[in-house]
Order: sequence, then C-alpha cells, then structure tokens
Amino acid sequence: FSAIGLYNPCVALKIEDEIVANDLVFDENATIYVLSGPNRGGKSVITCAIGLAQVMMQLGMYVPAESAVISPVGGIYTHFPTGADDTIDKGRLGEECARLSEILDCVTADSLVLLDESLSSTGSFEASYIAAEVLGGLAHVGCRCLFSTHLHELAAEIDNINARATK
Repeated sequence: FSAIGLYNPCVALKIEDEIVANDLVFDENATIYVLSGPNRGGKSVITCAIGLAQVMMQLGMYVPAESAVISPVGGIYTHFPTGADDTIDKGRLGEECARLSEILDCVTADSLVLLDESLSSTGSFEASYIAAEVLGGLAHVGCRCLFSTHLHELAAEIDNINARATK
C-alpha cells in the first residue's frame, strides 16, 4: 500500500475548504503505524480514508489520491468507537477487548486493520500496555495496521513494535 496525496472523499464532498491530503506507505520498513494528535486533528478522517482507498481499489474504482499502488487484501478489520449498547455485561473496556479478540482471531498477513481510538475506555498506562501487545501481535502476523490514538507514548514505541514483525 503506497498512497501519495490520499484524502477522504466523504469529507471532501462536505467541505469548501482546501482538502488536506496525506502520504502513507506500508512496506517492509513499516507495517504498523500509530497516528497520534489532538482532537479534531484529522486522525479518524485519514484512518477512514485508508479503508475507503483499499475498498475502492478492490472494486476497481478511482482511488482518492494523487497516486496509489495498492495490493489487494483478504480482509479489512475495523475497531472504531461504538455506542454503549453492549457494555452492560462486560463494561466498556471488556467490550473493546472482546471486539479486538474477534479481529485477532481472523487477521492474517494479507489483512488491513484500522483501529480508531481503541482502548480509550481505560487509563493511558493500561491502554498503552494493552495496545502495544495487540500491535506487537499484529506486527508478528505481518498485516497492515493503522492505529489512531491519543496515546502519544505508544507512538514513541512504534519502532520496537514494528521490529517484532521480523522475529
């Protein structure tokens, strides 16, 4: 997956301002990315854009980017915030971990995993620890993954997490 000038077409259709485009490359140097930044900084927007680009390419549609070289994936797995419907039995963290477990049971080396503000239902220390373990497992599998988060300390560990892919 290599996209230059990638943007989210859903957002582009709703705004009159200049479109903010981004570059992203999943390759042998990095299969796992942690995207951190402030609220309303565009983390979720680009996370969705990656998924949309993947789906659009696989459907033979125009990819919203200046240029893109994207190989097909066998599955796209997403973990985005949900409502409080399923938290009665497990609590919010339990619900998030159950959904992450379902993803981990299915993911293969030819998967794309998009995580948006996952594990935000617990403290930053616990969330960083759990997220690092999940991302380390995904790196070991060899799939492509983008995790958008407020966990800045997790972003500082990304080189160590990506290094697990070679072990």
